[in-house]
Amino acid sequence: MVKPKQISADDMGQLLGLLVHDLRNPAATISANFDFLQEVGFADDDSVEALQDVRLAMGELRRGLDLVAWISRWLSGEVPLEAMNGDVGMFVERLGRSETSVPMTAEIARDDQLYAHGAQVAVEVVELLLRNTRANVSEPHATVRVYQQSGQVVVEVEDAGEAIAPELRATAFTLEGQKALKGRLDGRYSRFVGLFAAAAVLDGVGGTIEADGEKGAAVFRIHLPGARPTRPPRD
Repeated sequence: MVKPKQISADDMGQLLGLLVHDLRNPAATISANFDFLQEVGFADDDSVEALQDVRLAMGELRRGLDLVAWISRWLSGEVPLEAMNGDVGMFVERLGRSETSVPMTAEIARDDQLYAHGAQVAVEVVELLLRNTRANVSEPHATVRVYQQSGQVVVEVEDAGEAIAPELRATAFTLEGQKALKGRLDGRYSRFVGLFAAAAVLDGVGGTIEADGEKGAAVFRIHLPGARPTRPPRD
């Protein structure tokens, strides 16, 4: 069980304020487009485009609520997301073949042991980071690398965006860091305090996340504790 994290009422208020701020944008899109559809009907191309905007905004809201749930469970001392052990490389390869929000290239070190505790959590965070790529890179594309290092399975997500400034990397995945990143050109703030949520959900499986890189080569690095593959029982 993850130990409860101490957070003041003031910090909780700031967290909720950030979440409300970001929820207003997709909510306003939904409201405006539905008003438009009521006025003009559903027959023309503009109506179809408006419906697409509604669907995208609803997807943002649903994903945002997932992140809020992770943070809420983490603050309550619960495991934010239950996930089985597994081969991280295999999960990432599947993600690369799916219709992800951002094109990605997977580089899997198949000679390494890539079985890890809470492997599927890493994929959830990679998907979150790909959304961050889409929001911060003009021509979104990411390279996802998976390898073993010192008994841990490491997942790197690299894109051509601005790397988080070195002085903010130690706090980028905290509430304070998310506040500091918001509005900065070199920041990688994502809606629904996504980097804070990433750290919380990884903490639940004993993992961590860090920022690295330089201009034009931003890197996020996920560390998961290695695990032994589960063998089926013998007859």
